[in-house]
Amino acid sequence: MPISAPDLAALGKVSLDEYMRNTPVDQIGVEHPLLKKLMAKRKLFLGAKQNVVVNIRKSYDSNFAWAYGEAQVSFNKRQTTDQAAFPWRRAVDGFYIAHDTLFGNGIKVREGDRGQYKLEQSEKVQLVNLLDEQMDAFRLGFFEKLDLELHRDGTASTDAVTGLDGLIPTAPTSGVVGGIDRATALYWRSNASTAINTGTAGALVDAMEAQWRACIRNGGAPDFILAGSDFVDAYRKTVTVTQNAESGSVKRIDAGVGTGGETGLFFKGVPIIWDPNFETLDALDAPLIPWEKRCYFLNTKFIDLRDDDMDIVTPVRPHDVLAMYHMINLRLALVLKRSNAHAVLSIA
Repeated sequence: MPISAPDLAALGKVSLDEYMRNTPVDQIGVEHPLLKKLMAKRKLFLGAKQNVVVNIRKSYDSNFAWAYGEAQVSFNKRQTTDQAAFPWRRAVDGFYIAHDTLFGNGIKVREGDRGQYKLEQSEKVQLVNLLDEQMDAFRLGFFEKLDLELHRDGTASTDAVTGLDGLIPTAPTSGVVGGIDRATALYWRSNASTAINTGTAGALVDAMEAQWRACIRNGGAPDFILAGSDFVDAYRKTVTVTQNAESGSVKRIDAGVGTGGETGLFFKGVPIIWDPNFETLDALDAPLIPWEKRCYFLNTKFIDLRDDDMDIVTPVRPHDVLAMYHMINLRLALVLKRSNAHAVLSIA
């Protein structure tokens, strides 16, 4: 027996909804560490006309002074806050399965009313298998592209979200971020140290120490470190492991550190996470400072992924195309609440 087009659309929407909404964050953790971290702390935002707006404190405007006796007290008018506005953007993806493709897999679709046609058991198995592959590839592809865009600076498209490279750039003394000009607003500059000479003993660790202190001075210790392959290798070579041998016990020598995808490297007790997507970004954008040479000190208290939750849509098919259509919509913005709590480093 065939299946009706409305029943097929309903079944497809339920399947896609389950795939996208019930995806555990851990399933994208190894390959997409930045997306995993942001999704773990994501926040919903309600409808906004154009921007996600956050209030920030730019100064204390303190009028502190010493006084004695009848010395006059000075008063001042204070304007200690400002607003940073981050435009939200809409990420979309969609696919279709032609009715002839379904027919080639043993599933016949009729344009009848819902409930008019019922699937045979064999057709159910075939349909589930076909949808499984389509939905799984759809989910993985969407998250892969979303993760890449959350790294980039947002200039590749007028409709792209501003990502990590735009919010915490390698040249933080200029540019407008969140509507605030970093050329004049010194408080809105992130920290950066580039072209670190790894050939000089101690230079890399000294630069990391300096950037770490700069972050602590402006909001607390970073809790997430993300790095590319070249930076990880350079840092690994600066670490000397000393072992006190125990006589009489069997020794195991392992030149590698870490387990699986974990580098096994730390700085100030925070694990250094290797991001495999840095290589893809270098091939995609060929930046002046390669991603593989970079390391980011992030304080996730001051950077948020805001979104309006994923919308699963089953559009009505065009009158002249026999196919089942599905798509997803996700409105989001990457919001920076404090710039100088973060840093980016790069080796020469």
